[in-house]
Amino acid sequence: MKEFDIIVFGGTGYTGIHVVREMFLTGKCETLSWALAGRSADKMKKVLQTIAAETNVNDYSDVGVIVANVDDIDSIEKMCVNAKLLINCVGPYYLWGRQVVEACLAANTHYLDISGEPLFMEQMEADYHEKAEELGLVITSACGFDSVPADVGVRYIQTHFPGTLTAIETYVNARVGDRGFSVHLPTFQCVVNGFKNRPSLIKFRKERKLSKVPKLGAPFHPKSGVWRENGLFCSPFAGSDRSVIMRTQRYLYEKGLSAPAQAGVYMSFQSTALFLYLCVFGVFFLILVNTRFGRYLLLKYPKIFTLGLVSAEGATPEQIEQASFSVTLKGQGYSYSGATEGDPDVTVEGIVSGPDPGYVSCSRFVTQAAYSVLKHGPRLVVFS
Repeated sequence: MKEFDIIVFGGTGYTGIHVVREMFLTGKCETLSWALAGRSADKMKKVLQTIAAETNVNDYSDVGVIVANVDDIDSIEKMCVNAKLLINCVGPYYLWGRQVVEACLAANTHYLDISGEPLFMEQMEADYHEKAEELGLVITSACGFDSVPADVGVRYIQTHFPGTLTAIETYVNARVGDRGFSVHLPTFQCVVNGFKNRPSLIKFRKERKLSKVPKLGAPFHPKSGVWRENGLFCSPFAGSDRSVIMRTQRYLYEKGLSAPAQAGVYMSFQSTALFLYLCVFGVFFLILVNTRFGRYLLLKYPKIFTLGLVSAEGATPEQIEQASFSVTLKGQGYSYSGATEGDPDVTVEGIVSGPDPGYVSCSRFVTQAAYSVLKHGPRLVVFS
């Protein structure tokens, strides 16, 4: 018998604290039991006390506190045994994720995380998908801003498309207020390590030798470079969205649930100043991230070598309150089923939008995903 419905692992970290806040705000409505897990019992108790006061929760005595450390496998296994579902907020995942996934499988526990690391996600799928399916478990990454708006947005367009969707483009637009924004150091570490692991990701994909998914409809080529569209500056998006979208499309195709759609993933900017700033930062970043010494400088002195964008403190509450996002999705295809050539005759557009993407929306996505898994877990394994 599992003691808790949900355990939030890493809830004293910068993102984890926002997940804890969301659990306080919504957990009572869901009538679920939950616990916080991490390295320090004192820190966890302080977080619970602080967030409970902020959210006007007077009695949180039923919220558990579990001491667990990714360096201590026994503590990880004991933690997972006590949960129906684990939300893992401890990254970088390529360093600390595998042992948690393995412990969840051994404990018959659902697993969700907020990773945006394609190599980790694809390795977990390759190594554990069949085992999870056999056990009726959901083992799912990218349940935060990477990549819920893009992946769920694409799937929504696909299921409501009046015919056959063959290609879709997503445009991520993150907006900040007059107080600017700061990226938290652990998030930046994941980005740096993602670029470092690109050769390993390419090698891993080649070694898997997956069959090719057919490309339907008119030729579709993802855009490159920099361009202006509808008054916005645009460029390719280097995040994990396309990896996640295409894995979903492959899964749906192989299960016979949907025709596959091609995808292009981009960023868009309303502010010319922000666009120019990120261009300068991007060039500077790419020069440094491709050498060992450059990565050392980026991680040792992030505030200096990211031109102030990254800090150990992360975004302030005021910056988070002013931040927001939108993801515009532009789909094309055919009004009749089975079409594989000719110009598309149907186009649709949709928008997913919300508050601060990195923390507020991220925590909402992963907690709502957790509630859905607990309610519909076996069905999600078969049909998702």
